[in-house]
Amino acid sequence: MSKVESAEESKFTYKNLLDLNDPQKAYTSPLAVICHVDVNAFFAQYEQNRLNLGPDDPVVCLQWNSIIAVSYAARKFGISRMDSLQSALKKCPKLVVAHTAVFKKGEPIWKYVDYRPSPANHKVSLDPYRRESRKMMRIFRSFCDLVEKASVDESFMDLGRLVFKRMVKLFPEIFDDTKEWKLADKLPLLTQKSFGSANLQWKGFVIPKEDEDEQNGPVINDWDDVAILIGSNLAYEIRKKVVDTLNYTTSAGVGRVKTLAKLASGYKKPNAQTVVRNSTIPEFLAKFSLHDFWSMGGKAGELVSSRLLDGRLDDDGEKSSNQIGFIRDTFSLKDLDSRLDHDHQLAERVYKIVRGELTDPLTARIDLKSMTSNKIFRGKAVNGPNDMYPWFDVFVGDLVLRLQDLDEEDGRIRRPTKLGLIISSFGITRSKQVTISPVKEYDQITKTLTRLSHCLLIELGKSWSEKSHGISMYPCQRGALEISGFKDLRGFQTIDNLMSGNKKLKREEQYERHKFVSKKSAETTSSLHYESRKRRKQNAGILSFLTADKKLKHQVQKETLDTKLTDISMAYTCPECGKRVESSSILEHKDYHLAVKLDAELNH
Repeated sequence: MSKVESAEESKFTYKNLLDLNDPQKAYTSPLAVICHVDVNAFFAQYEQNRLNLGPDDPVVCLQWNSIIAVSYAARKFGISRMDSLQSALKKCPKLVVAHTAVFKKGEPIWKYVDYRPSPANHKVSLDPYRRESRKMMRIFRSFCDLVEKASVDESFMDLGRLVFKRMVKLFPEIFDDTKEWKLADKLPLLTQKSFGSANLQWKGFVIPKEDEDEQNGPVINDWDDVAILIGSNLAYEIRKKVVDTLNYTTSAGVGRVKTLAKLASGYKKPNAQTVVRNSTIPEFLAKFSLHDFWSMGGKAGELVSSRLLDGRLDDDGEKSSNQIGFIRDTFSLKDLDSRLDHDHQLAERVYKIVRGELTDPLTARIDLKSMTSNKIFRGKAVNGPNDMYPWFDVFVGDLVLRLQDLDEEDGRIRRPTKLGLIISSFGITRSKQVTISPVKEYDQITKTLTRLSHCLLIELGKSWSEKSHGISMYPCQRGALEISGFKDLRGFQTIDNLMSGNKKLKREEQYERHKFVSKKSAETTSSLHYESRKRRKQNAGILSFLTADKKLKHQVQKETLDTKLTDISMAYTCPECGKRVESSSILEHKDYHLAVKLDAELNH
């Protein structure tokens, strides 16, 4: 059991603790506990499970001739993603090679094949891995109320509410009913007796302080250590649930902020977790360089390194290894601002990163902006429209499957309002886009996207020859379909719903016409006008959602009202299609033509 060495007074207040119970504030509290979970060699583990292999079987995941994932068992043979398949097999003759699932040209469904697929007539599908990722996300969300998906195989969790509840339960003296407290008051002093009664044990590798005795375990100084300790137990429970349910091992990191948790999850691999207490942040960050932080890659990282670390040597004249400590101890916020071209936002971010104080919030949902399915073509594989059309079946199938998975993932029904075609050839990339009406049904989406993709290809071909100065669009080097402009269709009345709803409207209007014919009075006629307008407003359907043309809407409503005053015994000849329609069905028939007209306008 850890030893408690408390100061005379806690550094933390009741407000700090209570903020943990608020997902909007928890990440800003000095008692915050963030967990990062990373699935070990995810693609390789998935193939290992799919093929009923054990953890000691060496497995690589293949995409064409490139290795994209290596199991830890295969890594023991020195195999890495830099290896060719031939070199990997030389290192381990018993290596299990699993190719990713693929779409075959002209087929809208992906599958695993028992032969080595060719990139000339196949397209890689990552859907199996996305689906497993969603299963893990469901486990995380059932355990924790705030989860941020960082990628297909890693997630952040704010454990604040769970830590708060467990801390209050294990340490009842915090909210002693016999004592009054205010938000600004310090938390009660942590004692060895109360800590012993809680019976808490660390889970994972805990970053030690320089003066700590490893045999006696980490020392507990204050309530932030208790919070992180509880967090280590929660992270262990989450990881155990994943391996018990889905048979995936994971690595985890637990710390006060996202940057610390992310670094910690990669510190001990595989199937391990690392815990960073607030008091050991300097020792932990000394093990990393500035570029190890995901927000310090690219141009921003290069600028910071060149301005702060260029030519940096330690006391022995060697290149400094503790970059983070050097920046922290050398530059004030004002110094950073000056050296980084007065980019205050960047300067402040660097200042907080090197101190382990960058309190970024977790985002539970990421707004979906677009979804793309694409393919790189080789040689003259696509030498004309007829060669491209079968790939549209693949692209559309891929996109619709992903829409289905998206619906299942978050319970919303999001549909695109735009479809774009992108073609690249001879160093030229051009695109064409069309607006589409959102449709819930998957088969209708498939038909719409397929039809419009063919139309877009024809239109793009026309504009290509006009704008590309004689350079041909074929053979294509890359083709892609992109859907965007997503709308949430919960509560949205589509064309199909409108036509279904008009059956009810028809019965109501027949009843109203019966009243009109029976009474034949001005009062009833006035009432009919009022009731008709009222119902038309309530059942506006496509007029409310799709029509932006007020003049058209007014004209349709006027024609509808005039029709209601027509003798019900008279038949009606539709000027649109020439069909004779019973007067009781006139409204439904007119709305049908209006829906078709608006749908055509939106799609062309």
